[in-house]
This record gives sequence, structure tokens and C-alpha cells, in this order.
Amino acid sequence: MALSPLDLSLTTLRDLTGNWVRSGLTALGIFMGVAAVNATLNIDTIANRVLQERLEARDNPNITPWVYGRDRPPVEFDAAAIAAIERAVPTILSISRVSRLWGVEVQYQGIIADSVNALGVSENYQRTTGRQVLAGRFFEPEDFNAFRPVTVIDTVLAQQLFQDAPPLGQGIFINGTRFTVVGLIENKNLYGSEEGEPTGSLWMPEPYANLLQGGYAWGQIQIALGNLDHYEATYDAIEAQLQVMFPGYELYLDGNVEDLVEEEQRQRASIRVLKAVGLLALVIGGVGIANITIAAIMERTREIGLRRAIGATDLEIMAQFIAEAALLSLIGGTTAVGTVHLLTKVATTTVFEAPYEFHWRDAALSMGAAFGVGVGASFLPALRVTRIDVVQALRGE
Repeated sequence: MALSPLDLSLTTLRDLTGNWVRSGLTALGIFMGVAAVNATLNIDTIANRVLQERLEARDNPNITPWVYGRDRPPVEFDAAAIAAIERAVPTILSISRVSRLWGVEVQYQGIIADSVNALGVSENYQRTTGRQVLAGRFFEPEDFNAFRPVTVIDTVLAQQLFQDAPPLGQGIFINGTRFTVVGLIENKNLYGSEEGEPTGSLWMPEPYANLLQGGYAWGQIQIALGNLDHYEATYDAIEAQLQVMFPGYELYLDGNVEDLVEEEQRQRASIRVLKAVGLLALVIGGVGIANITIAAIMERTREIGLRRAIGATDLEIMAQFIAEAALLSLIGGTTAVGTVHLLTKVATTTVFEAPYEFHWRDAALSMGAAFGVGVGASFLPALRVTRIDVVQALRGE
């Protein structure tokens, strides 16, 4: 005799409520396992978001090599040298030349800013750093070819010099030379430090920066990576290529995200441990599901024999026990996801500040793990039902 979906649901509820203690302990096992998995996914999501925010506060992940040679001519990274590095290291996103100007003083109508990061840059500097132009433009090829005295400033320097007035088109004096502001760019950490007050910055075309420095060219390049995951491999490849290009020179490579790379590695190791604990908890919950299914089969042997005698198929008998496991998984998993969400929300708003939002993907993965363990653990015991002899079952054997 076949059971309708409604009859199957009612029978499942009746069987589970017939033994509250056993059903409750089994659901608690699923709850603990799903809670551990969901909490781990939340921690991973929060940590990734914090890391992403710290990355966004800096320029693109980049590496700056320093090449020294005692009693050797200074190194100049011309177009040919940059092209050779890009060919040798395909994970590089972009390379730009950068010259820092020292002792820069900026004036505008009596307002003086003397703690300014002033840089002369090549044409592709914006692509290398990933900085967004908020108003105006970045440098054009003609700015370099015609030695135009133009500059781009960040929001911090704009506030220092102009307060709330628009800076575009204004003339400012950099060490006594008048420059026209052609662009406003976002402020970021130049060197990866997030401590202290932000310092205003300005940029000018590399040829004009070299002119202000008396023709002295500082052989420094900034190498941007396309992906933070490739940081260590790219670092090693750049170092190997520079050793080939400049034998006998001393090399030193500095990166703006080395601390974040180390932090990400520690984070991944911790998440792996937490995931292992969560999976272990789920396995324990699965053992509970298997036990309750075996116990239910033993207690209801006569019922199973009677149902098979009046025409119930093996699949229908199995479905009844699997439905019980699925319902316990649903109750335990849903309760765990809701509880973890509330606790995480409270913790990230009252205990410590962290960017947290409920993600359906994490909840779905947690619930999927709950159903997978619950249904999987009940399948083999339920399969034994199909091997029960009807006559022996009716006798209660």
C-alpha cells in the first residue's frame, strides 16, 4: 500500500515525536555540526572582506626592486629593460617608472603644504596603481612629450590647499615653479602603512620631474601584480630575472602587501583547521542519524513486515526512514544557521567592528552539508530494510 506525500509526512512526524529525547539529541548533533561549518564560513567571509578593504586602501599589489652596484654605473630601467621583465614574468599586470622628489614645498595663495609626497611618474602609472581619477584627468602623452607643467593631486592635498573649492585648473607652486592642476585622484597608502594621518600627494610627468631634479633620474620601477595569489611566485620570478639582467649588482625587493600576504596565509591555515573541526562535528551528527535509523528499524520491524505484506515497495519503506533523517537535518541545520547569524551579527556590532552580511551561499552550503550527512548516514541502515524477510518481520524477528 503506497503512502501519499501527506501520509509520509504525518508518519514521519509521528515517529519522531514518539521519542523526543532521541530525536532531540540527533538534531542537536546536526545543529552543532552545521553551526561549526556555518561559523567557519562566516569567519572566512569576514576575514576576506577585511583583507579586501585593506587592499582597496592601498595601491594595486606591487613590488619595487632596488638595484645597487658598487663601483658600477647606476641602473636605468628604460623601455627595453621593462619589456624584458614583462616577457619573463607573465603574471605582471603593469610596470611604471617612479621618481620621488625630496624637500617639496607646495603653495597656493599663501597656504603652504610642506609634508607632501611628490612623485614623477611614467604614462602607465595609473594602471599600475589602480587609482581612480575623481575629477579631471590623468596625464596624457602630450604632457610628457611637451614637458607640460601639469600635476595631479589627491583628495588630502586638495583639502589642505583648496578646502571645499574645486582644484581643477588652479595654479599651484611646487618649489617655486607654477603647475596647473589637471586631475583629482583618490588618496591611498603609498607604502602599505595604515597608521597615522594620511599625507597629501601629488604627481607630475616624469620628464618634468627629472627636469626639476637637475636631470638626475632615479632608477626605480613599480611592478604591479594581476593577482595577490601570485605574489610570492611573481616576487621570486622578478628577483631571478633581475639577477640575470644585472649580474654583480645587489638586489632588494620591497612590496606594499607583504604583511597582507602573510596574514592571508595564516588566515587560510586557521580556516582549514576550523573546517576540519566543523566536518568532524557533522560526522558525529551523521553517526547519530545512523543510530536513530537503526533503532527505528529494530523497533518497527513488525510494522515494516506488515507494510511490505500489503504491497509497500522497498523504495517507499526506505523513503520513510530517509525522510525522518532529512527532517531532523532540516530542523537542526536551520536552527544552527539562524543562531550563528544572530550571534555573528551581535559580535560584529557590539564586541568588535567587522564587515558582516548574511550570505545565502554560505547558508546553502551549510544546509547542503547537513542534508548530505543526514541523508547519507540514514541511507545504508534504510537499505537494510529491503533485505528483511517479510515472514520473520511479521513475527518480530
